[in-house]
Amino acid sequence: MYTPVYFRLVLLIVCLLGLAACREQAAQVAPVIAPTLTPTPRSTPLPAVPTAIPPGDEGNAIRMVIRPLGPAADARSAASDFEAAVLERSGVVIEVELVDRYAEGLAALCGSAGGQVSIAWLNGPAYIAARAQNCGVPALQVERDGATGEAGSIIVSADSRQQGLQQLRGSTFCRLGNDDFYSWFVPSLVIRANGLDAANTPQEVVEQDDLPALVRAVGEGDCDAAGAPASAVNEDDPVKVIETTIPFPYAVLMIPSEVPLGKRLALVDALTETAADRGDAITMRLLLAQDALVPASVDDFAELTDYLNSTGLDFAQLGN
Repeated sequence: MYTPVYFRLVLLIVCLLGLAACREQAAQVAPVIAPTLTPTPRSTPLPAVPTAIPPGDEGNAIRMVIRPLGPAADARSAASDFEAAVLERSGVVIEVELVDRYAEGLAALCGSAGGQVSIAWLNGPAYIAARAQNCGVPALQVERDGATGEAGSIIVSADSRQQGLQQLRGSTFCRLGNDDFYSWFVPSLVIRANGLDAANTPQEVVEQDDLPALVRAVGEGDCDAAGAPASAVNEDDPVKVIETTIPFPYAVLMIPSEVPLGKRLALVDALTETAADRGDAITMRLLLAQDALVPASVDDFAELTDYLNSTGLDFAQLGN
């Protein structure tokens, strides 16, 4: 038989178990996962890009292309002193490049947009080709004996009955060479400007050694006609002039848009001052044969442009 004490103990245990069963279950707290720290993105510096050296600064000289009038050896000897004189007066670094043909200067000038920046001294037709291709603007002209250019003349014997170019059909023509400006290129322009067939006018061509020999050959009747600079014909020569062209510029400095305006102005001033300096002008003459340099603008060549356009030649295509 159970005792009262034992009975009370059992009853207490049963009550405690009942209370435990009636308690609300505490919410189970899930373990918290600590957040992973993501590093803040930071920009990575790009490698330094070399800064382009402006044209005319040390390390990026502006090329000046010149076809010298005199001996190439004399021009080469003068180039470094000329470069130094320009640098001293302008702070612009130039590098003289001597060429045999104005077409080479034109090509360098027009190539400035995609390569080394070049300025160039050009003759009349090369100037027109440069303008046709929008390769630059004129800045200076060479002046000699107070003029900036010279006309060409078509001469015949003083005894000839020829009065005009129409009579050149079937004629014998004297020249100094197929690359000479006044004795061949200018007559070709004159023939075209007068509407003649350049392929058949003249019929035969005879080469001469120099200008005096050419004038003499015409006067003696060895050839029917020839082209020559206007200054090459004297009153005592046994020839007469049947056609005279407009003056063709001696040399025009063309500067492309790739040359910054400040450096362009500094260059023009320095070149003008160099040409006016008694000592430096002698050095410059070995390159440009100038008496002086004078300012130039597009308007100065309006007559030249009209005349060359009258030949029907595509100077933009010729430049290419």
